[in-house]
Amino acid sequence: MSIITFSNDFLTFAIPTALFAAFGALSGPVLTTNPSPELVATLLRLPSALLVVWAKLLIFDISNQRSPSAVEEDKINKPHRPLPSGRISMETTRRLLLSGIPLVLLLSWAYGCWQETLLLFTAIWMYNDLQGCDEQWYLRNLFIAVGYGLYSSAALRVMTGPEHTINEKGMQWIGIITLVMFITQHICDIKDAEGDKARGRKSAPIVLGDALVRWSVAIPIIACSIGCPLFFSLGPLSYLSTISMGLLVAGRTLAYRDLKADKLTWKLWALWTCCLFTLPLLRNPDVFVKAWQSLASRSREEGCITA
Repeated sequence: MSIITFSNDFLTFAIPTALFAAFGALSGPVLTTNPSPELVATLLRLPSALLVVWAKLLIFDISNQRSPSAVEEDKINKPHRPLPSGRISMETTRRLLLSGIPLVLLLSWAYGCWQETLLLFTAIWMYNDLQGCDEQWYLRNLFIAVGYGLYSSAALRVMTGPEHTINEKGMQWIGIITLVMFITQHICDIKDAEGDKARGRKSAPIVLGDALVRWSVAIPIIACSIGCPLFFSLGPLSYLSTISMGLLVAGRTLAYRDLKADKLTWKLWALWTCCLFTLPLLRNPDVFVKAWQSLASRSREEGCITA
């Protein structure tokens, strides 16, 4: 598959999901059973988490783009993709899935997140092959939101490490993020409305209309910007980044309505989700304090040795 096809999803989904896992794991007892995570040891697992997310995302993208109706849609929305541009055949994509799915399952088993992967592949099959993506917009949103939750859970398991697991608060946080995606992620469909209409897809912009769908995104974004810090009982300063970024995304969604602006707003929405993902770490910043103290102590020891 072309790297051009995958680059947007990598930047707007794979990296934010890996950051969700990194911030969650570093929050220690806030979301996991690890009472005192080590900064360096945790961050060294980040490439593994990113690999797991990337591998599953690749399976989704291949599955999502290989049907004849998807190719016709991409000729309008994303003509640069490999299938509509003729750089790869339908038979090759089928073979990629035949070999890729077992490999990703094996990878997930090795990293201890095979349960989420099995559920995710079931959801991918229902979304793509059973055309759940073409159902009513709220069902489409539900499939996508569940996928986000499963990706996030798997990545957090990898980042937490085999010695620890996700606690009850962590599962609740994954549920909240799943809800956030359910009520806001159709911002992604606004930029693709023309191709979705040609396919006959009942996405939110087509069913609700342009004006209403923008309000249906803007209001939940503001609500989530307030509600997510409230979940962690954080102080007033913690609301600054989520609300300011939320206002920016909501404002742009309502004010700027051309295709170029919608694409940029979608990317800013992905950045807004990253602001939400930092919240667990704000609840327990001790990991950075301990890391700084460790570095300072090491520097003093090296200074004494040198002297």
